Amino acid sequence: MSETSAILTLSLNTFIRYYSLDPSKLVGEISRRMQKSGGYDFYGMLSDAIRAKIRGATEDEIQFILGRSNNPSEVSYNRTAFDVFMSKFGKKRGLAIFEKKGRIKLCDGELIILASPLFSIESSSGFSVYNVWATQNPALDRVRAGVGVHLLNKAFQKSAPNYDYKMFDAVEGKVFSTVGNTIPRAIDTVAKTIIDHAKNG
Repeated sequence: MSETSAILTLSLNTFIRYYSLDPSKLVGEISRRMQKSGGYDFYGMLSDAIRAKIRGATEDEIQFILGRSNNPSEVSYNRTAFDVFMSKFGKKRGLAIFEKKGRIKLCDGELIILASPLFSIESSSGFSVYNVWATQNPALDRVRAGVGVHLLNKAFQKSAPNYDYKMFDAVEGKVFSTVGNTIPRAIDTVAKTIIDHAKNG
């Protein structure tokens, strides 16, 4: 079957969030998304701070990045998530920014998922690549993380196939790397539902 043009493009974390929604909330989210091109990245400061840390920025420089919003709750969430990152990975050797970006085409190309893992760690056993989840609600459980890991593997199966892709929960400090047997089929089902709503909503 030939591919059609994309109807909707989502980040990996947004797709995982949509995957978690009940049907009525999903309809509302897709409707809002179709009316505007994209949403505000609440955790953009966290990503920038992690990149700055890896590049060797000073503590003052990192705190400046984390405090650049006028929204106190945004600053608080990002600082807390950064502290969780630091406690888990701050002293790890082989920590590097992951520069590659990937995409997954679902529903014959009508839905595109963009994957941008934030960092990697090199060890004697190879490279582990981490996508960061900093959202408290929904929490990152094993199933949602499995969705992320599966899509990361698909996104980089040609450009970076020999890496170990993982989801890092910057709320609880947990790392997930497994994919349940039912995840691929469930992803396809949710993707079709999203596109149906996008077309008919």
